[in-house]
Amino acid sequence: MTPLAPEPILRAALYVVHVAAYTTRNWTLGEEAPRKQINDLWEALHEVPSLVTRWRPDAETELLMYFDEYDRKWPTPRLRQMYERHLERGHPA
Repeated sequence: MTPLAPEPILRAALYVVHVAAYTTRNWTLGEEAPRKQINDLWEALHEVPSLVTRWRPDAETELLMYFDEYDRKWPTPRLRQMYERHLERGHPA
């Protein structure tokens, strides 16, 4: 059985997915978010649930790579920043 991510990392990563889910839902109520942004957001996040359930020593590097890739393209939401703040404080900031 492969190990789960350590609890603080698991909670922070799932928080980012949670925010992305409700952000995307809210975007669908209007026309302000381009489809490309929604696609890029979920391209960055679709591996997160799988990654945190098959954790390995270099997995956080991969996780941050996904977040950074999105963050380079779009100003919001800031995935890495959300993750790191949640990880540091144990709750969203």
